[in-house]
Amino acid sequence: MRLQRALVLAVACGLAGTHAGSQQTAPRLEGAGVRLLLDAAHGGIRRLESATGNEVAVPSDEPLALFRLERGPAQPFIDATSAARFSWSRINGAHPMLDLRWDGFRDHPTLRVHASVSVDDDSTTMWHITVEGIAGLGIERVLYPRLGGIGLTEMAELAVPLWMGQRAKDPRSMLSGPDGKGRRFEWGYPGQLSMQMISITRGASPGLYFATDDSLAYRKSFILSGDQEGYGRAELAHVLADPAKAVRYAPTYAVKLGIVYGTWMNAAERYRAWGERQQWARESRVARGTASKWMRETGVWVWNRGRASQVLDPAITLRQTVGLPVSVFWHWWHAGPYDTSFPDYLPPRDGIAAFTAAVKKAHAADVRAIVYMNQRLWCTNTPSWSREGAERYAVRERDGTVRLETYNVFNPLPCAPMDVSTAFWRNKYAGIADTVVQQYGIDGVYMDQAVLSLVCWSPDHGHPVGGGHYWMDGFRALASDLRRRNGASLGLAGEGGGESWLPDLDAFLTLQVSEERYADPASGWAPIPLFQAVYHRHAITYGTYGSLTYPPYDEMWPDSTRPANALTLLDAKYRRQFLMEQARMFVWGMQPTIANLLPEQFTQRKGEIDYLARLARLRHAHREWLQDGAFVIPPASDAAELTFTGSRISIYAARRGGVTEVPLRAPAVLTGAWRAADGVVAIALASIDDAAHRVTLTLDPVRHGTTRGATLWRVDASGKKPLGKLAAGARTLTTEVAALEGVLLLIEPSR
Repeated sequence: MRLQRALVLAVACGLAGTHAGSQQTAPRLEGAGVRLLLDAAHGGIRRLESATGNEVAVPSDEPLALFRLERGPAQPFIDATSAARFSWSRINGAHPMLDLRWDGFRDHPTLRVHASVSVDDDSTTMWHITVEGIAGLGIERVLYPRLGGIGLTEMAELAVPLWMGQRAKDPRSMLSGPDGKGRRFEWGYPGQLSMQMISITRGASPGLYFATDDSLAYRKSFILSGDQEGYGRAELAHVLADPAKAVRYAPTYAVKLGIVYGTWMNAAERYRAWGERQQWARESRVARGTASKWMRETGVWVWNRGRASQVLDPAITLRQTVGLPVSVFWHWWHAGPYDTSFPDYLPPRDGIAAFTAAVKKAHAADVRAIVYMNQRLWCTNTPSWSREGAERYAVRERDGTVRLETYNVFNPLPCAPMDVSTAFWRNKYAGIADTVVQQYGIDGVYMDQAVLSLVCWSPDHGHPVGGGHYWMDGFRALASDLRRRNGASLGLAGEGGGESWLPDLDAFLTLQVSEERYADPASGWAPIPLFQAVYHRHAITYGTYGSLTYPPYDEMWPDSTRPANALTLLDAKYRRQFLMEQARMFVWGMQPTIANLLPEQFTQRKGEIDYLARLARLRHAHREWLQDGAFVIPPASDAAELTFTGSRISIYAARRGGVTEVPLRAPAVLTGAWRAADGVVAIALASIDDAAHRVTLTLDPVRHGTTRGATLWRVDASGKKPLGKLAAGARTLTTEVAALEGVLLLIEPSR
């Protein structure tokens, strides 16, 4: 019926048949839920709207050139307006398509560009491009398609999968920039972006869905910018491999421009329908059942730093307190100072014998540990940098120089990212991992910065320079080698989130759950569980900066910059921030984590530790929802909003020893929703208030399983209790949530 309707509409609009383009005839395309109008002169997007005529993007002036070919440094770009001739034709069928061609480019007689756009489904268009005759032009990036005039109304919301995910509730101001003259953002994939999708949603009005369907993880960038008039621009930059050798370029994947209604969660549902069909989801370690068993069964993570007594002893106490398996995320275990001595990790600073004995003691107490080993940095001041000839295998910039990155503000020594596609670096890293696992008894490795990728311009690393998917190929080879050497129980975790890494990593550190501790509150960004919304059934996520103390200070850093309050307890007035972070992890389906756990916290911060323990026990007992379930758009809640004071401070805080206070707001009761494999929906509620609340939830009968009626259960610290029946099509649900309580409401649909 949908295809028939699309064809009827096409005929009614005079779009049927094959039509040659001209200045008088504008290319048009229409599906059941989307309309597209291109410019007759050069093919730029003149209008993108819903089938009912509600606009998503309407450039007020000349539309952007539909494509731009970017060349090497100091070389002028080439775009669609440079062509002497633009022609187009329409091809009818189940998926109507516009065939677009440009030739006669000034000073480039061999250059030809062929593009197409088709209707993919009710509300999405698919874009392909082929660029031919480019020998000697040095084209490094193809920007296509390019869409301007995106409406950024007051109701607009921008969602970007920056690792776990972030949203901006005022994208108009964000893209306009602080001076109102416009601001440009560019995010690389794979790496910075965990997924290939960006959305600008506008509630009941049509918003923009912008994605690609690349199953091989080629290098690309999503670009968003704004102008002085308050409109947005979206572009996709395709990065060529070996640009100096290229004679033709045709990405194997399509770009999707479409219409989406609702919020970022609706966009996530659409992306999930595609993402879960891809190889990385089908072969994820969770989906295949090969994820390390002890990682899957972890009840709480402890993120501590330093010697074994500082790290493992508090974790053992927490294991006894919570009654669940505890895993340790261990920094600063290594021989040298943090961020200036990589990869010279060995021997551990406790000494081999003491370190190994402490690990055995932790195992006896049912505590596992992974140690920090940066997956890509080699610090250039280390003796091994010169001794082992590491420079040859470092990532090169476009000008041939070694890429350098500096992180330590107390002793700013540079490190070089190493090319994971080289066997030299993979063997170096795997050899260190062998020692810590086989000889020291460690259970796994935290591969810091693993979920990132870089463009490398080295001509002698055995990969194409510039774009391609060699970085992912190299990482996959490294992960396979680590597992071959160390067995099935080896746990591997990486920083952030990334769909391409799902087959290789057991767990992902999604620290944005506590973003307010390190990010500028004036940035306009707020964290969202976008990665979990798409891939929760395929990935274990954990982690938080959430701490009850001031940050630690590495004993091997300079004494002159050591703050007097390192690892002392924070003022209790910041406790609600900690509660909010723990509640987020619970309702967002993450394994709970605490950072900088100290022995005195079990008595002096007993209330906060008890809160962590309650939520952890409830989560661990119901992992069919909170670890293995599929994300469901949660019901709207009328929970009151709280305002409170938070602390923004990190290890490398600019104000040594001080706290920047930030105003925070959050619901008194946080809400999430997850569907188990048997179809039962669990609504997760977590109070962060010291008072009880009566909360009314607005249900979606289809999503929350009340279409035919349902049985309602309540699960809390006292156990599971029946609450009766929900009528067919029930749309509201009211419940009591006690102070600092975690609750699951189970909706079991009538069969």
